[in-house]
Amino acid sequence: MKERLACTAAIAALAIGCVTFFYLGLGLVPVYIIGGPGLLAVFFWYRTYLKRPTEPAIIVPLFLMTAAGFEIHLMEEYLGHYGPAISRLFNIGWTDRVFVVICFLLAAALCLVSVGLYYRKPVAGFVASLFLFTRVAELGLFVFPLLRPALRPEAAHPISQSVASGTFVADMPNHYWRITGSYYFPGMYTVALAILPALYALYRVWQARPAVSIASVSP
Repeated sequence: MKERLACTAAIAALAIGCVTFFYLGLGLVPVYIIGGPGLLAVFFWYRTYLKRPTEPAIIVPLFLMTAAGFEIHLMEEYLGHYGPAISRLFNIGWTDRVFVVICFLLAAALCLVSVGLYYRKPVAGFVASLFLFTRVAELGLFVFPLLRPALRPEAAHPISQSVASGTFVADMPNHYWRITGSYYFPGMYTVALAILPALYALYRVWQARPAVSIASVSP
């Protein structure tokens, strides 16, 4: 019980730190993108991994498959200037350089998480759950072309200017389909490489969760 309480406190501190970092650095939009899946991840982790860590033979291969698909997905996003596109859409300061730095940090973090899953560490189980749920949240990519950009939506060509935070962002493309006539946003072509293994991993972990005994629910 003490270990569970300690893990829960660590997760709470981690969640607060991440939300604060994203809010101060990138604004409210990333907080919404991470916050919703984060709540689901907390519930999922509590019902599955915290009570009894999933067998490494089940979760580690599926987690690594999701991570590999995600890295390929990130390549398409980078080549399509996902960061500047998001910056134009929501008026936030996400440059290509920031996007690359985040990708490298994520790659390193995913390697460490896989080691934690192998050794059945509860915190690693939560981070893995958060990663899997945020992959499913990438279905939002199919909504972005329908949204009117916050910065010069009438201009089809890329623009370079300072955003609300004061950060200068170069070559911000416009993917608003009413202007461009094309229904696309960077990452749409390869998003299934991350979503499908993530969904299967969540399914397998849920299936392997501890069964509720009759004694534990009887009065």
